[in-house]
Amino acid sequence: MWMLTLGGVFLAAAQACVFCRLPSRDLSGRLAQLCSQMEAQWKDCKGSWNFSAFALDEVSMNKVTEKTHRVLRVMEIKKSLSSLPSYWQWLQKIKLPEYTREALCTPTCPSVHLSPAGGSTILYNCSTCESFEVHCWPQKRCFPGSHDLWEARILLLSVFGAVLLLGVLSLVVESHLLKAKNDL
Repeated sequence: MWMLTLGGVFLAAAQACVFCRLPSRDLSGRLAQLCSQMEAQWKDCKGSWNFSAFALDEVSMNKVTEKTHRVLRVMEIKKSLSSLPSYWQWLQKIKLPEYTREALCTPTCPSVHLSPAGGSTILYNCSTCESFEVHCWPQKRCFPGSHDLWEARILLLSVFGAVLLLGVLSLVVESHLLKAKNDL
């Protein structure tokens, strides 16, 4: 029985990147206690601990852990658990995607200008807490609607080519007109 409980605690702790850092804060234990207290209001409390879709850098993970610690501390002091579901949803729908994007985009993720693949950075998988190296996202994915330098060069060269072609075409037409005028 104790092995099953230990396995359940390990599984719960391994599924949320807010538990990867600062073990002295005991966030998993505190959150489990808060979830048990509000089981009637929020049935899927422990099921919401899954953060497998996210990967964060070390700084972002420490920020999220510290923020969660402070939020849980305020809830424990005030004995007000009603805002826990909204905090958890905000964390999963807004803050973690924002931190993931920040970690994979410039300036946090260094870009290598000579490499077509760009730079790389170390992120931590939020379901396993293990680190891995990933390539930075391209500028287009980080900032949709903006043009990167390569696209600007192509656009500039296209416009230059079109102007040059129109200039040559205009020169040929003018030379034919002058030739026709001289022949008269």
